[in-house]
Amino acid sequence: MKSKTHIISLNLADPFGVAPYTRSKKQVVILTLDDGEEIYCGEGSPSKYYNESLKSVRGAFAKVKKLLVEEEFFFIEALMQKIFEKIPKDNTARAMIEMAIFDYIGKKLNIPLYKYLGLKPANDKQTSFTIGIDTMEIMLEKVERFKQFPILKIKLGRDAKHDIQVMKEIRKRTNRTLRVDANGGWTPEEAIRCIKLLADLGVEYVEQPLSRGCLKRLAELKKKSPLPIFVDEDVHRCDSFHELIGVCDGINLKLIKTGGILEMRRMLANARTFGLQTMLGCMIETSIAVTAAAHIASAFDHLDLDGNLLLADDPYEGMKVENGYLRMPERPGLGVRLKGK
Repeated sequence: MKSKTHIISLNLADPFGVAPYTRSKKQVVILTLDDGEEIYCGEGSPSKYYNESLKSVRGAFAKVKKLLVEEEFFFIEALMQKIFEKIPKDNTARAMIEMAIFDYIGKKLNIPLYKYLGLKPANDKQTSFTIGIDTMEIMLEKVERFKQFPILKIKLGRDAKHDIQVMKEIRKRTNRTLRVDANGGWTPEEAIRCIKLLADLGVEYVEQPLSRGCLKRLAELKKKSPLPIFVDEDVHRCDSFHELIGVCDGINLKLIKTGGILEMRRMLANARTFGLQTMLGCMIETSIAVTAAAHIASAFDHLDLDGNLLLADDPYEGMKVENGYLRMPERPGLGVRLKGK
């Protein structure tokens, strides 16, 4: 099995603002495996927020590359455990590798990955579309421009006063489902004040109102909050799941945080055990990673799978979205291919 990684640069269709920053470009790592018959793909979209980089992803892959020659891919649980033991902190690299292995398994069996996982295609599920932080005028223009999406996720958290003003104006213009993500940008005082006003505006729930690690304050906020609270930056893998009990109402899982679908399924089981709602999210990434996540989407309560939709030049095609509904590819494996192929 031949393997290689390379970096691609992606342009966003619009500048994308969240509480800590605004970006207009993104670089990701693409992994390709080649057995002489087919090409199998994975993707890593690292975040500095989680202490990962393009260099660290490629370096982690180099440490375990030999295992992809020595081990049997169909024993994926055992193989991913060996990979975890060698690169336990490199969640993005492990997710990228696991995607490519699942792509291999699905193609060899000639079935889409969701069938291999025993799941239905998520064609009856809707994803939210994200409106990044910007000026009032631009955010309102985007609400109108993306009116085909029944669910909007509004990024807030940079300026609490602006947050409330823009949400009031958005609600005047639409009765669509609204969700809010503060990306840890509020203080506890700002959070409860904003959440009470957002409840009056009919917002469905609020994601990551406080900065990562403020779990005691988040538990206090949850007791006072009239809206459900989801965590994103505070949830990663099963080994820290116990810290979330009594702290939130739901969790946002992403492949690059959990390290892949296998760990994500364990997280889903934990969430059900403790009565937490579940959201499947993504990074800004191509259709490789977003489609890989979509194969497990039918198991989740809420979806936020729009990372590829924010790009101006996604080089791949896989899962599509029509009026907010997922449309899964029927091709085997991940079902992703280069555009034009």
